[in-house]
Formats: sequence, structure tokens, C-alpha cells
Amino acid sequence: MNENSRGVLYIVFGDNFIKEMKFSAESVKRYNPDLHITVFSDKKFDCEYVDEIRKIEVKHLRPKIDYIADAPYDQTLFLDTDTIINHSLDDLFGILDKYDIALAHDLARKRKKFFHSIPEYGKIPYSFSEVNTGVIAFNRNEKTLNLFKMWKENFYKYYHVVPWDQPSFRVSVWNSDVSMYVLPVEYNIRSKANRAKQVRFHKEFGEEHLKPRIFHMHADTRINQGKYEVNSLKEALEICKKNFMRY
Repeated sequence: MNENSRGVLYIVFGDNFIKEMKFSAESVKRYNPDLHITVFSDKKFDCEYVDEIRKIEVKHLRPKIDYIADAPYDQTLFLDTDTIINHSLDDLFGILDKYDIALAHDLARKRKKFFHSIPEYGKIPYSFSEVNTGVIAFNRNEKTLNLFKMWKENFYKYYHVVPWDQPSFRVSVWNSDVSMYVLPVEYNIRSKANRAKQVRFHKEFGEEHLKPRIFHMHADTRINQGKYEVNSLKEALEICKKNFMRY
């Protein structure tokens, strides 16, 4: 494997995001010292953890959409600047030996407020969640390049409705032929404030948003010891609601 066949990409602009990115890049190198890092930026800067800087022109707050397809690696991990790596990334890249792209679910599963303004978005079932575009592992191939092209087209198509990137990405992935793996939550740990925001803006998402669909737990945990003293579905459901893990 040559040195540029696998690496991390950041796409940044402005002094504050550049400063934040430097901390993220440092965390990458701490656990992955041999992993190459490229930054696309609107200005030059110094950073001992970055291997290459490429100048870009930034037109809006989501330049990743314009430039992610230009990643210089065969296998890329794109990271937003507000990420901190806490482990080796070998396993994350390993998933790309089987899948075209890998991302984690976002807490914004499906936003009700876009049902009419973005009809394509509204027709996709709730079970096909939005994914978080701040952590994207992908192979550079025809399928992912077509996906990124579609994403860019849909982003600008619906920019007047939503100037951020996840709704247009959801539509694009749904209509693409990429093989996508959904990463477990430990690859995209979100803050308590982010979870609270979903609750605060619940009306924008709809009453069904994040409502538990299937509980999977023993209502009486002593069942394997020969005891099960739950006497009704109502009682079992109350126990499950009290004990389920917030995601």
C-alpha cells in the first residue's frame, strides 16, 4: 500500500475552524502516526500534524460538498473539524475492504418540516435515517464519485430550503447504488447538547421522531435463573420504558 492510498481529509475555512481542526489532526496522529492527512483550506497555515494543504475557494458554510470528491486517497476518512479521535482507525478503514462507504446514523432520522418542500425526502421511509456527514469513510470508485456528484446537485437544488447538507445527502444515498455500512455509535459520539437539541426542536421532526419502535430486553432479568414474575404486557412495557438506553 503506497503512502497516499489511505488517509484523512479535512475541508476547512476561517481561523477558528482551522484552529479546531489542528486539535483533531493531532488526535489522529496520536493514535495513527503513519496516517496521511490532507487539508483543503481557504488559507495557508502551519501545523506539524498535517502532511499536505491544498487551497480552495469557499462559497458557503458546507464546502465539503464541493470538494470531498477531490480527496487524494483510494480510501478516505473525511472528518469535520469538531472531531477528536480516541483510538486507532484501522478497523474503520478495514470496513472499506467490503463496503463503498461507511457512516453513522444521525439523531435527525427524518425531519417532518421538509416533507413538502423536498418531496423526495418525504417519500423515503423513516427507517432510512439521515446519517451524520461529519465522519465519512469511503473508497474512491465510480459509485462513490457518482454519489458525491448527486449530493452536490441535490444540495444546490434545495439550498433555498435547507442550507446544510444532511437532508440532501439522505436523498442522494437513497437514490444511489453504493454499498453503505452503518457504523456503531462509538465511531460518532455526539454531545448531550446535541441530544437535547433534538428534544427542544421536536415539533420540527414530528411526534414519531426517535420514538422507540422495538424494545429488546427481559422485563424480568431473572428469567435465566428460572423466575419470570411479570404478569401482563402492560407491566412488561412499563419496565421496558423505564430501562431502555437512550441513543
